Amino acid sequence: MELIVEQSKSKTGKHAIRSLLFKWENGVKQASIKGTRIPPVYKEGDAVLVNLRERGTFVYARFIKNVKGRVFGKILIIKDGTISLEMNYRKLKLKKVSGDPSLYNVVKDVMDYLKIPVKRVNLK
Repeated sequence: MELIVEQSKSKTGKHAIRSLLFKWENGVKQASIKGTRIPPVYKEGDAVLVNLRERGTFVYARFIKNVKGRVFGKILIIKDGTISLEMNYRKLKLKKVSGDPSLYNVVKDVMDYLKIPVKRVNLK
């Protein structure tokens, strides 16, 4: 599975993208990023294309800030190369798109680690 790990922003600073990759082993750990460099979405910053071949549980989080300063994003839990849980983050809420809701505790640990506020969670 190929993932883009990126940190870039526009020249004006009004738009920004940040994507992170974590390995989860009884706690959150930043995954080592080795891959090929690719051009980022916005002008300032860098991006790396990572080929995820390791076995285990990984959390891929991608957040985008728009002109109005609102943050929205997507969080994927990848178990042994397949997506086990997919969630959206918007308006301080997490919503399950697909997958196993019992893996929410992994997402909660990552959101606490990143200090991202969450007011509501929809696991239906």
